[in-house]
Amino acid sequence: MTLLQIDNISISFQEQQTLSNISFDVQEGEFVSIVGPSGCGKSTLFHVLGGLFKPDEGDVWLKGKNITGTTGHVSYMPQQISLLPWRNVLDNVLLSQELANHKRDNNLAKKMLKRAGLDQYENAYPDELSGGMKQRVAFVRALLGPQSLLCLDEPFSSLDEFTRLDMQNWLLSMWEEMRPTVLFITHQIDEAILLSDRILVLSSRPATLLEKVEVPFERPRNDSMLLDPEFIRLKSRIMSMIRGAERLENH
Repeated sequence: MTLLQIDNISISFQEQQTLSNISFDVQEGEFVSIVGPSGCGKSTLFHVLGGLFKPDEGDVWLKGKNITGTTGHVSYMPQQISLLPWRNVLDNVLLSQELANHKRDNNLAKKMLKRAGLDQYENAYPDELSGGMKQRVAFVRALLGPQSLLCLDEPFSSLDEFTRLDMQNWLLSMWEEMRPTVLFITHQIDEAILLSDRILVLSSRPATLLEKVEVPFERPRNDSMLLDPEFIRLKSRIMSMIRGAERLENH
């Protein structure tokens, strides 16, 4: 079932076009990653989906409803974790329900924290947590929101390599268990292939959709597939697309 449909989205800022005629859909329960050259407009696309920017052309549809230019329909996890330092872990994860004017579901929040391995930290404050733990708190907060689509904007970009790999494996296990619908921005092609059902490859600015890549690997997955020859071939193909787009921009 199609959850999200993006139809011919274009947007410009100060007469500089950022997105050009972007169209794609996301199926319910699908994990879709977006990759492309740095600065091509990936985060701008998320801001359009979230209603923070209204496109010059095109429409955003969620569950068959036109939500173009309106807010509150997607759950957004930015690059910066943005946990409130004066709230403990439990109160931080319940914030998404409060902002949506939903009744706090403490039992569900505690259950989710236990799944995330954080049940011993309900009363801890953000400055007492490691980087990976903060990421898990932020992800649980996003999952507890009433929205049907999670938009994750480079959530692991600030983590060191080993913590990032741990978080990728953790996210894989959580997604396998709960199957939320996820749109995921990343600069790491390895990460996109490891996590995703499909990968949307964007060109340089103004961003167009170069290709929708089906990821051929069966689930469940783990990081051992990073050395699979087919994995390496797919990574090389996507990298060639992005490098080609960057070369075109520089000429």
